[in-house]
Amino acid sequence: RTQLCVGAEMCSRGVWQLRTLLLKYCDYGGSSQGVRDWISTQLAPFAKANPQIEIIASRQPGRHPHVKARYLADGDKALSLKGLSWQQVSMRLQFLRDSRPVRLRKWDKPFRSTPSIQGEWQLGQQLAAEHRVIRVSGGGGGGS
Repeated sequence: RTQLCVGAEMCSRGVWQLRTLLLKYCDYGGSSQGVRDWISTQLAPFAKANPQIEIIASRQPGRHPHVKARYLADGDKALSLKGLSWQQVSMRLQFLRDSRPVRLRKWDKPFRSTPSIQGEWQLGQQLAAEHRVIRVSGGGGGGS
């Protein structure tokens, strides 16, 4: 069931963009302590406040913790949770809920549509003949 969003949260035309949060953490690693604390204390309130998000927590022994967010139309976004406290983990998950990945657009057309008057530049190009540099000393503004 799709829940309509209201306010500053990231939604598009009233539809939540974040679909799934996939949390991966280690049961005994020190870098996963904040994620384990967040799961034990904050997972239930977060899930209750955000019923439109599917939250999957899986153990990954011997690996640093990270979260992968899957969005409705824009693809995935991954963030590291290595060594964060449970408050920082909560802020990262809130950030993922309130944002969406923006894809970089490729240029539709080339940068220059007409060729250069001077010709195409090539690496190692040499001048045809030697040139002299003429220096003109500029005066301070007066004549003479």
